[in-house]
Amino acid sequence: MTAEVVPLRGRLEPEPELSDESLAGACSSGDPAAVAGLFDRFHHPVARYIYRLIGGGPDVDDLLQATFLEVARGQTHYDRSRGSVATWLFAIATNVVRHHRRSTARRMRLLSTAAQVAPVAHEDVADRTDARRQLDRARIALEALDADLREAFVLCELEGLSAKEAGLALGATEVAVWKRVSKARASLRQVVLGAQP
Repeated sequence: MTAEVVPLRGRLEPEPELSDESLAGACSSGDPAAVAGLFDRFHHPVARYIYRLIGGGPDVDDLLQATFLEVARGQTHYDRSRGSVATWLFAIATNVVRHHRRSTARRMRLLSTAAQVAPVAHEDVADRTDARRQLDRARIALEALDADLREAFVLCELEGLSAKEAGLALGATEVAVWKRVSKARASLRQVVLGAQP
């Protein structure tokens, strides 16, 4: 007797992948699978953005989680007319980082003071190359920038957003974003290369 295998249900078709916009829309209704899907797609760029805003450290993961908790809580809703899903997430991350900065102002002042002292020690080390020194100075200079200049610079120059997208994320005009980026460039250039703005 030969047994014949009878399928109980038809062949499973793979579900079509949802667009970023569809996932973001589903997040506002509290769908945990949508939040997980959005996290899977965007956690790397959002974490990188947060890292660059705060200069790294152990708070990056906490701030990343706080960003996606805001999405999961549905406190903010994605609106296609205001830009891409990435722009929306960067805006949420920006607000989370701003709140973090306000709540830890004393610690940030201490770190800023320490960062301003660090270049002298690095420059005195004989075996450091000039490129490494410039990189260290650039990192420290980026951390020392005012928050609004750093946010605009990181979004436009490091994350590749347009001034319009960065403006949407920061709640500023394109012109204001470009002014901030220009001031940040001049400040960084002066610190790293010793050039006049």
